[in-house]
Amino acid sequence: MLYSSYKKAQAIIKKYGTGYYRATFLFPKEIREATWIYYQFVRTADEFVDDGTVIDHTGSLLKWEDEWHKAKSGQTSNRLFAEYKNILKKYHIPIEYTGSFFKTMEQDLAISRYSTYRELEKYMYGSATVVGYTMSYIIGFRDGAFPYAKALAEAFQMINFLRDISDDYKERGRIYIPQEDMDRFGVTEEHIAQGILDDKWYALMRFEIGRTRELYTKGVYGISLLDKRGRKAVYAAALIYNDILNKIEKNKYDIFSRRVVVSPLRKTMLLCKALCNRNL
Repeated sequence: MLYSSYKKAQAIIKKYGTGYYRATFLFPKEIREATWIYYQFVRTADEFVDDGTVIDHTGSLLKWEDEWHKAKSGQTSNRLFAEYKNILKKYHIPIEYTGSFFKTMEQDLAISRYSTYRELEKYMYGSATVVGYTMSYIIGFRDGAFPYAKALAEAFQMINFLRDISDDYKERGRIYIPQEDMDRFGVTEEHIAQGILDDKWYALMRFEIGRTRELYTKGVYGISLLDKRGRKAVYAAALIYNDILNKIEKNKYDIFSRRVVVSPLRKTMLLCKALCNRNL
């Protein structure tokens, strides 16, 4: 691992993925460093799409994607791309996962609403599922692991969506909650724009959290199919994400007045809980 690439990757995951960053310390060094490099690769592309300071979102993303295509044929001096390419080769990760990821990032620049959960699920394949699959390769897995990796990745993504409903709408003009679900409970965009908390909003949030918990429960069950050296780190990340759901419920589904966060102390406690789990 190139030292400069490793240190920069560490700084990025520490800044943007604080909970996951802490969980990665339960990985062996080799897996931890590979995870940091992978996170830097996908996070950089994600920032080109989401960061409000980026002037040309499409141009920046396409330039990044073009640089990746050059890297595949060995035509880049970018250390991150070289490291990322090495990770794909070392862990035998299908290269098409990267293509699916870029396709989803491009979709974020063109699509801001989803009519059905099925449509959202297709989006989550490139934004979350391929991440779960990639991490499964890096950690190591047994046959049958992928349906559970998919469920856990989608659960993590849904938790992000629920926590960030207000920010996604106000800062990026996006709503990831399926329109069919909003219609079912009588929730409109006005609820999100104005931060309206009423029985309709509560019903919608209970439904989405219930769906997310089903995915989460299935995903956690499948952690045992990962290589033993990576299970506790994944479980720690799952506990931290689940705590976000718990806090949303504790705050009575008010994700408007303040962003739900898990305190550093609480994260440390959950890491200890994962570390002490003798069943993993």
